[in-house]
Amino acid sequence: MARLPKLDHIKYVRAKGRIYAYFNTGQKVSGKPVYDRLPDPSSPHFLTRYQALKAGRAKRQSGAFTISALIDSYQRSAEFRGRSAETQRIYNIQLAKVDALLGKFPADTLQEHNVRFILDNEPWGAATKNLVVSVIGAAYRWGRRHGKTTADPVRGIEREKVGQHEPWPETTLEAALSSDDALVRLAVHLLYFTGQRIGDVCRMGWADVRGGRVRIVQQKTGKSVSFPVAAELQAELDRAPRRGLTILSSSDGQPINRDAMRIKLRAFTDALGVKVVPHGLRKNAVIALLEAGCTVAEVAAITGQSYAVVEHYAARVNTERLGSAAILKLDARRRNGA
Repeated sequence: MARLPKLDHIKYVRAKGRIYAYFNTGQKVSGKPVYDRLPDPSSPHFLTRYQALKAGRAKRQSGAFTISALIDSYQRSAEFRGRSAETQRIYNIQLAKVDALLGKFPADTLQEHNVRFILDNEPWGAATKNLVVSVIGAAYRWGRRHGKTTADPVRGIEREKVGQHEPWPETTLEAALSSDDALVRLAVHLLYFTGQRIGDVCRMGWADVRGGRVRIVQQKTGKSVSFPVAAELQAELDRAPRRGLTILSSSDGQPINRDAMRIKLRAFTDALGVKVVPHGLRKNAVIALLEAGCTVAEVAAITGQSYAVVEHYAARVNTERLGSAAILKLDARRRNGA
């Protein structure tokens, strides 16, 4: 190693009888320096690559347009503000993570391998990793369209597979619908008999259920849905105390946020030895409606989902029940002379 050139920011490593050169980019991820491997020191490309990396490091240190500035500009853009409030909330959470890890670096210097390094070293689940990739992609697409950057650092990164939210087993569902815990019982009735997301259920006010109908605007999609109140849900609403403006309220009348409600429902199902999440009840609702003989369009009108999503859920439908429901509808139609 004594005969190797002594260059700034270079470290040499001997492994398996060979010498490898690594350039310290000046960047850090989770407190660790990021190194870029150079060609073999004997290669004619070694110095060319070294000069390019050194210039990049100098540019980063000169105060170029940073990733933090890109994120801030994107969040102020009409495109971002045009997204639903729920999508903005989710994006802001993930963009804050990206800003904390990479914000001080020039936007043009972010490369695919930098993003992969973060995904491999941060303790995130598959869903969070996918969200991080999505928000980086969204910010950089906006940046390229508006002349802020030319980089495309997530172009070749594939999304990780995420497990689906399973419907609750029937025994678990029935236990929740008849629970001695009034808040669990009311929340599950709302989730199951409306087919809405937990955030929309937690936001649902008594004013949204009137005249025998549920009328809400979904926070995530902005869709307006309206449908009759199911008899079992109405019975549960009639027995529930009206402590606040929202149906799901604490003992002092304050709204219960989605995270607190998730924790409570997870504690209930965990106590039964069942690993499910509240969102699984949305699938239960779709399946129940389909098994009752509802069309895809009818189900979509209630849940606010696309036809494609409803049809995907239909794979879990009990065909025996669906067939029975269809024959009952046919018999009723013939008895009425239709």
